[in-house]
Amino acid sequence: MTDPDTTATPAFGIPRIEVEPEDTPPFGIPAVSVPVHLTRDADDETSVIQDTPLTDDDPVVEAIALPHEPELARPARAARFVASAFILLTAAVGALSAWQAWRSYWLVRDFYSAIPTVTNEQLQTATDRSTWLSYGWMAGVALSGVAFIVWLWRARINAARVCDAPHRLRIRWSVLSWFIPIGNLWLPQMVLGDVWRASRPDTPARGGNLRKVRAGKLIGVWWALFLLTHAVDLAAVNLIKDDSSVQTFERVFFANAASGGLAVLSALAILVVMRRVDRWQADRELIR
Repeated sequence: MTDPDTTATPAFGIPRIEVEPEDTPPFGIPAVSVPVHLTRDADDETSVIQDTPLTDDDPVVEAIALPHEPELARPARAARFVASAFILLTAAVGALSAWQAWRSYWLVRDFYSAIPTVTNEQLQTATDRSTWLSYGWMAGVALSGVAFIVWLWRARINAARVCDAPHRLRIRWSVLSWFIPIGNLWLPQMVLGDVWRASRPDTPARGGNLRKVRAGKLIGVWWALFLLTHAVDLAAVNLIKDDSSVQTFERVFFANAASGGLAVLSALAILVVMRRVDRWQADRELIR
């Protein structure tokens, strides 16, 4: 940058300063020259900026054009946290139900033994505890289902805003897919699968084809575990309706143990899926 030239005749005693911009802008960012005319009010000692005609002697101020910061997607973290909490609580209730089924099995076995030591109060307590755990399981499934659908709805909207590739199902199917008889055996995982594909960092934002994007195997694992969990749970309920023999309680115990284990694995799988989708979407730029 050249030295300022102060040889011009000052106006009102204020010297004029002419600054010539450098040939190469700093940091490779283009500079925009903005002329500013400094004058002095006759009744004031302060220099002010006025909209007056500019001359060649007016100083030039360089304004650097700042780079544009893209707007990123906002994942539904709050919905994910709520859904994750309910899913974990439901899995914990499933594990407790398996433990209670084991306790009930041994109580019934003792009751039908040659010399029973269990009392009617113990049997009634075990029955009440099993009933409350069943209610807790059903409430947990309902609450975690609602919370997960809210998260899936938000994630589906974000997926459409970061990638314009068409999905197999529209946004409303994030909710409807769970309530279609028979169709709810595969439609929900289709919605989540497309959200996974559209949110991946290697999926192009424009002109992509989700069918050509690699599917997430973890979603298939979660969906299989989810269906098996509820299938085994329904089987256990039907078993206890038939009779109350020792063999029936033994089968119920094994069914509940399997259901509880599958519920825990299913919960862990979907928590990983939700966290990964949110992390991917947080790094994607909105295109609409």
